[in-house]
Amino acid sequence: MRVYSLLLVSLLTACSSGSKFVQPTLAEQTAAANFIQLDQDTVYQFDRGEGMHRVRFNYTGKNWTVADVAAIRINTKAPVAIIPQQYTTEGKMMPGAAVNGRNVGKLWNEITRQEMAWRLRQQGFFVLTPGIQYYGENLDGYQAFEHYIAAIHKGNPHVQTVLLTADAHNPNVQNPLPGAQMLVTGTNPRNLQWEALIQRHITPFYQQVGLGNQGARVRGGHSDIEGSAAAWHPLIERAAGYGATVSIMEVSRAIDIVEQAGSIDNGRQWAAPLFDALTDAMTEWACLKGYHLNRCKELSYVTTH
Repeated sequence: MRVYSLLLVSLLTACSSGSKFVQPTLAEQTAAANFIQLDQDTVYQFDRGEGMHRVRFNYTGKNWTVADVAAIRINTKAPVAIIPQQYTTEGKMMPGAAVNGRNVGKLWNEITRQEMAWRLRQQGFFVLTPGIQYYGENLDGYQAFEHYIAAIHKGNPHVQTVLLTADAHNPNVQNPLPGAQMLVTGTNPRNLQWEALIQRHITPFYQQVGLGNQGARVRGGHSDIEGSAAAWHPLIERAAGYGATVSIMEVSRAIDIVEQAGSIDNGRQWAAPLFDALTDAMTEWACLKGYHLNRCKELSYVTTH
């Protein structure tokens, strides 16, 4: 049974009881949770953000793929997922791919973040949706943003971080075949089981829409300069140092989304089966790690049959 079916059941239940169904929001979910700053005896160079967004870390520019960060523990028994927003407004550091002269990275990132967050919350995940906008759309902001994600990975077991993006269409040495691909760590041991599980779930979507999918591949390693497109991706590498279940997933080229869906906005409906499949994969992984979610038995049956 897909997420949409579960949502329909919830809607019908809410209607029959005379109440309005409301998707759980981040504020509602985090209100009852404690974000515990660990490593209190360690003095860190930087202290950024407040409340649940606070992060403490050291950064010198050397060994930049490793996050020297204070762990943040979330007081929850639910599996933790992070669906970040890394793209900026036009004219800032990272506006993303362009279609017809318009940068669409931020809009697509917002769409995918919204769609994945509510699906995962419906499955019982504790979902964080940190955005670069909170810390500032500049280099200092990215340092805090990326170290925050690493701090959550460091402080909690089995965290899954997935960022869904739209790829540019111009090939280069670092990205010779733009399009659907699952970018994973290159400086830490990979989690091949997690990668394979996700690929198994999402492959039917690409077969359905007729687009190629490279699968999981390492991004970077051709430059030591932080921020270079040829270098390791700091968001991936810093978080993966505390658990390799982290990926930046290019859904497809941005021009493919526009061509197939009509617009980036319409990509929300076009990619719905992909969002469902990825949610199934992340839920199945949580079940395999011992979390008792409502759909564990169903997903186990599908896997074994």
